Amino acid sequence: MKKGDTTCPRCGAGFRRLELSSKQGTEGEYHCPVCDTPLEVFDGHALVIYRLTIQPSIGTLKA
Repeated sequence: MKKGDTTCPRCGAGFRRLELSSKQGTEGEYHCPVCDTPLEVFDGHALVIYRLTIQPSIGTLKA
């Protein structure tokens, strides 16, 4: 299992990212739930899970 943190480049939301290489995932994309910016494209080789840990305040969202 790989663990890491990532930040949305557009709005600054923070995420915990978990990757389980022992489980097969699905193909697709993950978008920031705050501003809908694409953060990662999945090929399905591993199960990847994102958890929102830091939600930016509305006043700090970049246009």
